[in-house]
Amino acid sequence: MKKVEDLFIVDVFQEAKIIAGHAGLKRKVESIEISETPDAINFLAKNSLLLTTGYAFKNDPHALCNLISQINELPCAGIAIKLKRFIDEIPQDVIELADSLEFPIIQIPETLTLGAVAHQLLSFIWDNQIEELFYAMHIHKEFTNMMIKGYSLNSLIENLGSLLKCPVLLLDPIGDVTSFSHHFRTGNMKIVMKNVQEQIKRDIETYLEKNQLTIDIQNTDISIKMFRVKTMRPYPYFLLILHPEKLSYPSSQLAIEQASTVISFTLLKNEAIRENSRLLENNFFASLVDGKISNKQEIIHRGKQHGLIDNMMKYVCIVCKIDDDKQNALQKSADIMNRLYDYLYKFLHKSFLKIDTNNIVFMKDGYFVILMQAPLNINDSIKSIIEERLKEFQNEAYSNLKISLSFGVGNFSNDLTYIHLTYEEAVEAWTNGAELFQNKFINFYETKQLIELIRLIPEKDLKKFYENTLRSLSYPKNKDEKDLVNTLLVYLDNNCELAITSRKLFVHRNTVKYRIAKCEDMLNYSVHDAKNSLHLRIALLMSSIFRGNSD
Repeated sequence: MKKVEDLFIVDVFQEAKIIAGHAGLKRKVESIEISETPDAINFLAKNSLLLTTGYAFKNDPHALCNLISQINELPCAGIAIKLKRFIDEIPQDVIELADSLEFPIIQIPETLTLGAVAHQLLSFIWDNQIEELFYAMHIHKEFTNMMIKGYSLNSLIENLGSLLKCPVLLLDPIGDVTSFSHHFRTGNMKIVMKNVQEQIKRDIETYLEKNQLTIDIQNTDISIKMFRVKTMRPYPYFLLILHPEKLSYPSSQLAIEQASTVISFTLLKNEAIRENSRLLENNFFASLVDGKISNKQEIIHRGKQHGLIDNMMKYVCIVCKIDDDKQNALQKSADIMNRLYDYLYKFLHKSFLKIDTNNIVFMKDGYFVILMQAPLNINDSIKSIIEERLKEFQNEAYSNLKISLSFGVGNFSNDLTYIHLTYEEAVEAWTNGAELFQNKFINFYETKQLIELIRLIPEKDLKKFYENTLRSLSYPKNKDEKDLVNTLLVYLDNNCELAITSRKLFVHRNTVKYRIAKCEDMLNYSVHDAKNSLHLRIALLMSSIFRGNSD
């Protein structure tokens, strides 16, 4: 791209004189226009240099101020004026305005015609544009050959950075760095890369509409040119060129766009491979958790290619779903689901890597399923770590994707043939959580071993204990009594915490206090006594047996 200062090597401009606006000589110039009308603003192209004799202003040269103010906003590259024909000299107020706007005013030698000047300058500019076009075609050919030869995305970005002699970054639709050129391997440039990523991730929707930005890093402004690289998905990747003002000739926007087209094809190819791999993974693991593959050797053989490990591991399934009806509508959007899929993969790699687990993600019946594989000797704090990491993911997903997520977590199993059981537990935990908490929850499956043991006791003895413990609440006859029993159950399950109980039941804490007092009145004993509390919890666990029989 030529600048005004470059025009002075052309013969017709070698004796031209800069009258004002010296600081604007680096303005881009893409065309040459001749006009003698006062409304030239209506006929000029952006970044054009206006040639004139000033005929329209011969009676009022000071009116040039108005013209300059208008075409400066276009923006225009400047004015080249032939004096002594209609205007003898440029008024001082015009010169001062041009200097303040850094708008070049150039005096054309009296011996030249505007036509001759325009012809030579246009030839010079067009020769430059033709060279840029051939260079862009060369770039497209080079990058196409690299793609055909199977060059990786990282190699393409590295080569682009070397050709442009500028740092190059590729960010994915979420705003995370996918690839970068060698310029970012030094300590200071690593900081730059991190800052660029963080700034774009904070407000990624805004940058979908921007072509350039400037960021301040350690009191230094860094200019960035942005190109959107489209794939099959609605949200593009971002190709960022740092310090574009330093691009050496004949590098141009067209050349970069040609390279970005090849990068787009490479991303499309990678996405197609990834989608096919996901389809195979989903089919295999869906069959596994449905219990359709029960032979251990077959599970090991088929699962190995998808990352399933059979070597002193324990397994747990975590299911995830977008919350509430409004968000469920979003699940119909393949793009939202794919973005969440990608985001989940990246988060698991970044976050759970700290606790020595191997994670597999697949989809089943509208759930995202995380199959965690952890060493058998992993410590007992794994449950709290899982909860902590899932909370982090909930917050990040809401912040970056604007979606609310909930999780159900099964129990660990030491045998991969029981993976289907931990999946069933995770689904049940999610279903129970949805009923109790509605949204943004992390619910762990609660084992049913105790009820299974209770069923070994003779029914008449169980019934006697049940009725003696719950008394008139043993068989609720109406909604009020059912509410009392349900409140008592949630209250005891949450260690008699009023605030938690009221939140889970969506009632005021005074309502909880009233119901508990009512229960104590009907039971004729305190529910806070340790022995009474234990008996009540056991009796309430048994309620499905006897209340089911009575209904």
